[in-house]
Amino acid sequence: MTLLLLSFIAGALTILAPCVLPMLPVIIGSSAGNKNWRKPLVVIGSLALSILLFTYLLRASTILIDIPPAFWSWFSGGIIIAVGLFFLFPQIWERLSLVNSANVTAHKALGSGHARDDFRGDILVGAALGPVFSSCSPTYFLILATVLPVDFLTGTMYLLAYIVGLIFILGMIVLLGQRFTRHLTWMADSRGWFKRSLGVVFILVGVFIISGLDKKLQSWVLDSGYFDISRFEQSLLDSVTGDKNDFRSLDEALERGTDPNVSIPRHLRQLFPDTDWSQVDPAIEQALSGGPTRDGIPAIDDPEFVPLEDFQHSGDTQAMVLFGDEEVRVYPYNILIWHEIVNDTIDDTPVAVTFCPLCGSAIAFDRTLPDGTVSTFGVSGSLLESNMIMFDRQTENLWQQSTGLTLVGSFHPTQLELVEFQLLTVDQVRSTHPDARIMSEQTGHRRDYGRNPYAGYDDDGEFFIFSPSTVDTSFPSKEIMVIFRTAENIPVAVAWNGLRIAGSVTESIDDKEYTLTVQDSGTLSIDDGDTELPFYFEMWFSFAVQHEGEEVHVIDL
Repeated sequence: MTLLLLSFIAGALTILAPCVLPMLPVIIGSSAGNKNWRKPLVVIGSLALSILLFTYLLRASTILIDIPPAFWSWFSGGIIIAVGLFFLFPQIWERLSLVNSANVTAHKALGSGHARDDFRGDILVGAALGPVFSSCSPTYFLILATVLPVDFLTGTMYLLAYIVGLIFILGMIVLLGQRFTRHLTWMADSRGWFKRSLGVVFILVGVFIISGLDKKLQSWVLDSGYFDISRFEQSLLDSVTGDKNDFRSLDEALERGTDPNVSIPRHLRQLFPDTDWSQVDPAIEQALSGGPTRDGIPAIDDPEFVPLEDFQHSGDTQAMVLFGDEEVRVYPYNILIWHEIVNDTIDDTPVAVTFCPLCGSAIAFDRTLPDGTVSTFGVSGSLLESNMIMFDRQTENLWQQSTGLTLVGSFHPTQLELVEFQLLTVDQVRSTHPDARIMSEQTGHRRDYGRNPYAGYDDDGEFFIFSPSTVDTSFPSKEIMVIFRTAENIPVAVAWNGLRIAGSVTESIDDKEYTLTVQDSGTLSIDDGDTELPFYFEMWFSFAVQHEGEEVHVIDL
């Protein structure tokens, strides 16, 4: 949100470059009363298109570089601080030789286009305005600080905010001409209080981004309840889609096949029209749209696998590993974090390898539904307590990923069967199973698998993109826990890092002993004396809130 606002401000300030503002009404031929509206529209459109193309040309030149995610905080913060310094001390910018050279070249192109005074000349004027603005003012570099570090869609959002800010001022000049321009001169003064005040603000924002304080501030605002953007977005979506669950009577609700005592989120009713809404967990009332729509985060249905030596990223990359009778398959987090679900088959067992980056829940399920049919699973785009809600494509039942329980549908209340897996690093797999095959980045989707879109999220225990309803402080919120269920179906949690340090622990629960052992290879086994039990992994805050009010057992190491 902060960078989106900065992008808009940067666009507006770009027009206010002191060397350009006075001549803009002449350049675009748009003084008030001018009847030739073609010229300003062509110039503005050409300017917007040139900025889009130039920015993404620059983006494309860096998209394949494997840059550590931590670099981008320093990159963005550093550029924003630099812009602030240029506002405070404009003489620094004016003395840069590269800027002066660009200024001369851009003004030559501008003069050439203006001299033609035709359609092609208007296009040239618009294309030349971008370099003129950037050579007079450093604000365009704010776009480099926001667009380069993020994915294509988010970057486009920032870029469009910049262009909207830019076009807003241009539009005022088109409508009001020189009169409007004269009123903006105080804002364009590079040594005035307005520019210097913005310089101080930009420097503070840059420091916040580098230090991570921006995330903590966002977390505080969300937790305070004063500005919960997710709820705002949901109410906006609901107002657009209409109330599909606003029943006026019990008879009407029953006729529609919906539990009248449960308020179904409208966006879910719209996205899943074929779901059986008559069987529903009341918890679904708290479901929120995570932003992407149904299948907006695309699950992978036909994964390809390559030898481990083809993996081009850090050997410390975490991965979910499934051990078949004839093959070991590795599903690295750098792919799972973009797709969240991989539908696969190993040893004739249909499996869904799932990972929710917002709560660290790594779980493998059997894709066989309670009625014996086999389905693939997709990402609904909705969340419950910051955890992914999945759906099976066969029946459109909705499933809670962290528990495997149905939330809505004909199978409610049932639970998916767990499939055993291990959570290892790629290097750990290499050392013990060099012939294992790892999931290929040829997924059929264009994603930057060398970049973590949630960089820093795991390390900041106080920051939640979607805040849970409660936070249990018995452990750090984002501590990764190993979760399993006892013979009496009691959920048990133990800190994964602590267990790896201890190596082995035996816990008595309801007069039955459970032994948890971590081998030198990094693999984990949980034995109840009769059989080995399946398990999964999840952040502490998620486990605590998903099982709030239930009987649980926590192993204290």
